Amino acid sequence: MPQFLTLYFEDPDHQGHQVGPDDPAITDAVTHIDEMIGRLIAGLEARGVFEDVNIILVGDHGMVGTCDQKLLFLEELAPWIEVKADWVLSRTPLLAIRPPDGVSPAEVVAKMNEGLSSGKVKNGQYLKMYLKEDLPSRLHYSESYRIPPIIGLVAEGYKVEMKVSKKNECGGAHGYDNAFFSMRTIFIAHGPRFEEGKIVPSFLNVEIYNVIASILSLKPAPNNGSSSFPGTVLLPSE
Repeated sequence: MPQFLTLYFEDPDHQGHQVGPDDPAITDAVTHIDEMIGRLIAGLEARGVFEDVNIILVGDHGMVGTCDQKLLFLEELAPWIEVKADWVLSRTPLLAIRPPDGVSPAEVVAKMNEGLSSGKVKNGQYLKMYLKEDLPSRLHYSESYRIPPIIGLVAEGYKVEMKVSKKNECGGAHGYDNAFFSMRTIFIAHGPRFEEGKIVPSFLNVEIYNVIASILSLKPAPNNGSSSFPGTVLLPSE
């Protein structure tokens, strides 16, 4: 008999990227997900095991709307520095830049921030550039060699483009600073290890791994969660 099963639903993330989080299409997608989860629960009940199974329903992120009035254009930094397209690895919701050898990352950051804070770049105040080692430590986004040396934190709902265009685009994105409420998601659980009706304070998703390991009576591999966390959400095992 299987002890651990996982399911992933693409909706409503797919629709959120296309139309933003407030469109009626999101309500339809959530309704569809609700129907599928209802089918799963009905199947467990029909087999007489619903009350014996621990179920965790969780999202991996939130979603925020992005529209044309919230745009920054890197070409407007040209009086200070030319940011070339082949330097830019991603733009939104995180601006990641890897300049070529011979170009100082610190100088790029300084010149970009000078332009962004000049008042002459549209929406420039909504983007702040960092050397990755200078990012806020709470983001844990500096140690890997895979992280480009220059990172720009984009304000909630804003988008970065290379050049000014007249595209009429309005959708949704995630991956902004996780301190934003819009980046939060859900945690719903049911089963013999969870107290009925209990409300759990907000926590980081990295804690869920240890919760699952505790339910399965497994020794967790080293991870970024805390070993004490499962005891705050789980009932003692029988």
